[in-house]
Amino acid sequence: MERQELIDLVLANTDGYECYPFNGPNSHEKIKWTVIKHRSNHKIMALIFEIDGQLLIDIKLDPDQGDILRQSERGVYPGYHMNKVHWNTVAVNRTSLTNDEILGLIKESAKLTLK
Repeated sequence: MERQELIDLVLANTDGYECYPFNGPNSHEKIKWTVIKHRSNHKIMALIFEIDGQLLIDIKLDPDQGDILRQSERGVYPGYHMNKVHWNTVAVNRTSLTNDEILGLIKESAKLTLK
């Protein structure tokens, strides 16, 4: 999957909008962060980024679900630059999760961050 495909997938299946708050003209940030927020409450539901050519997405999950996925699935890690209990990073093209499973996790993150 390509970066724009992932962004489009999240936007098509949530009430989200994309923004780039970490990549302003004076930013020293090396990573281009696509932040997907809820339209209703402006909370972050997903962060999409690339490191060394690897497409990654940070999503919020129930801590138990996140622990199970980290132990049982390839390409699922504690959240990069996020709370490691609630946020998880999925290496989109290097995970054992299917695209449908990734979509399910994106929807779960949207649900959890809507509160």
